Amino acid sequence: MKQTPATIPLTNTAAAMLRDFLADYELSQAKLTAGLDISPQLLNDILASRRLLTPEHCLKLGRFFGNEPEYWMRLQNQYLFRKTQREKAAELNAIAPLIAAS
Repeated sequence: MKQTPATIPLTNTAAAMLRDFLADYELSQAKLTAGLDISPQLLNDILASRRLLTPEHCLKLGRFFGNEPEYWMRLQNQYLFRKTQREKAAELNAIAPLIAAS
């Protein structure tokens, strides 16, 4: 049975990438929370997609991993965009596009 895009579960790419970074760098959650100066509960919530990355978190992650904070923000925003697009599909489809006069 072919799945439609609406039935494919969304993945929080920021949380998924953070899980990958933990594995790739062989970091414990305790070491990451200490390095970022955040609580273990906050990190657990982010990894489980119960909380979203804030700009402050992205700045800390960029500094810690030596990459651009915008990288983390783009991942988070991409997820939020796709999630909102799905949740508001009916509302968005009801909007009639503006047709410019030629």
